[in-house]
Amino acid sequence: MTIQVDLAPEDEARLLAGAREQGIEPAEYVRLLLTQHLSSLSAGAEATRELLRSWREEDETSDPELLRQAVEELTSFKEAMNEPRVAAGARCLYP
Repeated sequence: MTIQVDLAPEDEARLLAGAREQGIEPAEYVRLLLTQHLSSLSAGAEATRELLRSWREEDETSDPELLRQAVEELTSFKEAMNEPRVAAGARCLYP
């Protein structure tokens, strides 16, 4: 894929300086920076998915009383979130 990006002069200078420090062409330096950044985003997203999965497992239950309490808490939360919005004439977040 080819992408054209207009850089501010100061950003261009930093990019050229970084490429020079690495001893590579500016285009290769940009590719390297993007690859590193995208890899770190993927790792962060995976860590987030793993954390959410572990929370789901912690909260998993088939106990009817715990399920009833959870529904009651959610209902109370929704009502509390909607109350000031209704008073202000705004739409409810949780209809």
